Amino acid sequence: MSRVQIALLVALLALVALLGWWLLRTPSQPAPAPRPAPSNLPQTPEADAEAISKLRREIEPLRQGGKTKVIFRAGTNEELQSYRSWVDGQLGLAIKRTAPAATAPPGFRLLELAGVADLLAEEAAQKRGAGVLVLRSGEAQPWVLEVPHSFFDEGTLEIGLNAFVWRRARALLINTVHRYRAQATAPTEESPDSDDDDSSASDVAHAESSFYLTAHQACVDALGDVGVVQLHGFSDASAPKADLVLSAAGSRADPAPIAQALERAVGIRVAVYPGDIHKLGGTRNVESHYSISVGRPFLHVEMSKSLRRQLTTDPDKLRRFVDALLGSSG
Repeated sequence: MSRVQIALLVALLALVALLGWWLLRTPSQPAPAPRPAPSNLPQTPEADAEAISKLRREIEPLRQGGKTKVIFRAGTNEELQSYRSWVDGQLGLAIKRTAPAATAPPGFRLLELAGVADLLAEEAAQKRGAGVLVLRSGEAQPWVLEVPHSFFDEGTLEIGLNAFVWRRARALLINTVHRYRAQATAPTEESPDSDDDDSSASDVAHAESSFYLTAHQACVDALGDVGVVQLHGFSDASAPKADLVLSAAGSRADPAPIAQALERAVGIRVAVYPGDIHKLGGTRNVESHYSISVGRPFLHVEMSKSLRRQLTTDPDKLRRFVDALLGSSG
């Protein structure tokens, strides 16, 4: 071996030794810690109240302008597919603690609300009425609560927020644009035909294609035999002999025991569609149609304006209402 070759070999060995010494001195970077699962310890009324308050503060800006200013735009097929992939990933992360999901598609963002839930929402500068999906990670009860007419059916949002927190539901889906935003003129809640009017493109309970419906489909597909409970409201004059109308909307849900539980717990008049009443059954509801198509239960809940007012001003009555509704519909 020549002197040049020996010198090169010595230099190479020195380089290897130096590299090994540097690796030993450099601490390895720890892998990102998984998001901690929510505590399974019983929650206190104070903790529940704080969680509801946090959710309300985050959701209100997402709905801001949805009644009169946001220009509603339905998603294209490509946009809906991209959104569906994102929601699927977040559901997998919430349920199975899988690897981090894909990044939010254009126009959307993930809001992490520590100790409460994650919010899948629109970017503030790109509102289009896509709605907001609230997801609880880790242990959760098998319910998806839906509020598709939060501007029109006053009180349903507050009832949904409380129910989501109190009963540790897996998901809460809320609309962010008025039911009639896509129309130049719209009926009021007191209009005789407003409860059954499904003519508006921005009505996410009846539009054949929307981000809201896409989120519903993703939740039902990912969560299996989950109970979907969709909250609505009707004018007192539409069904003067009932405070509340329950309907399976053609799905395999059984509203009869829930009606009995509500009557006992809250002392209200409950009509079950179609045996007791022939309207307000949600049979044209697109979310119910999808649930039916995959064999899942769906409960359509219609509350009178007077009942909604009572529930949102009487915390004890609201708690008994939620316990009876979800205690029987799981």
